[in-house]
Amino acid sequence: MGSAQILEEVMGKCEPIIERGLKERVASKEAAEVLSSLLFEITEKLGQKLIEVRSYETIKEKGTFKYAGQVETLHSEGIFPEDLYKEFKELGLENHMGPSYLRVKGLLTHKKVRSFFARQLAYVIKDALGKNPPKNEDRFVVFLPNMTGGAWIGDETMRHAESILEQKIWPALPYMRNMRKIVEVVAKESIANYVEGLLPEPEETAVIINFEELRTTAETTKNAIQILKNFGYNEDNGVKIKAACVFDYRHIAGVERLKRLGVEPLYLIEGLKFFEVAKEQGYINDEQYRTVNDWLNDPWEYTRKVLPMVKELIGGKK
Repeated sequence: MGSAQILEEVMGKCEPIIERGLKERVASKEAAEVLSSLLFEITEKLGQKLIEVRSYETIKEKGTFKYAGQVETLHSEGIFPEDLYKEFKELGLENHMGPSYLRVKGLLTHKKVRSFFARQLAYVIKDALGKNPPKNEDRFVVFLPNMTGGAWIGDETMRHAESILEQKIWPALPYMRNMRKIVEVVAKESIANYVEGLLPEPEETAVIINFEELRTTAETTKNAIQILKNFGYNEDNGVKIKAACVFDYRHIAGVERLKRLGVEPLYLIEGLKFFEVAKEQGYINDEQYRTVNDWLNDPWEYTRKVLPMVKELIGGKK
């Protein structure tokens, strides 16, 4: 059986929910079932690794996964515990760790899948904006993805939102990225150094929705939002910022960062619920679920538990 046939077979299992979800709101659990089925089935049948969940026993053999959130940054913000920070520094570890690898971005390259999650996320955004409608109807709602993770889903969600939202949507899709190279000898600090594309002025903006496909500790999101706030896209100027993603681990570091920024998190599927669904579907066993449940309920206590295993693996490689 060829790759196209295998993909069609995998998609067929989710087809009823996807077709319905392209027309109407589906339950969060149903969205989680689609995501879980696609990630695990594609990983198993096509050999493209989109997901892996390790139990404590597997971690003893292979170690943990590391994530983009920098320990140095988390510690400087008072989020990463002091005792763990000292041990990480001694071991030369720079990233926080966990038992789950999840690649939602790889799945969103499929147009129908992307459309399904984008439409469902557009409904979530509609609910959020309905609670806090812009005071000035002449102001825009701006869809602003972070590169590269938010690009696919930000663009597609904007397309669906045009037929779902009542608010006025900014007609361009700018995106956030790292500061570009400045060619002038005397560089002028500008939002254009961080945002590629046309962006309305703060006084023309009601809401900015900043996109990622997946959120763990919200490091990229935090950096993007802080830049926006520094350039006047803030409450003082009547601008609200919301952070949207398809999948949010609801890791305590990410939750805390957005709370400190005063930004509402919008998401379709949350971590613990997703893994509950995956267990119900038979994709992960009790031990895998227990490990990932421990991590998301208390990531620092989980880290204290697995750090001796990591130390042993590091020692074995020397």
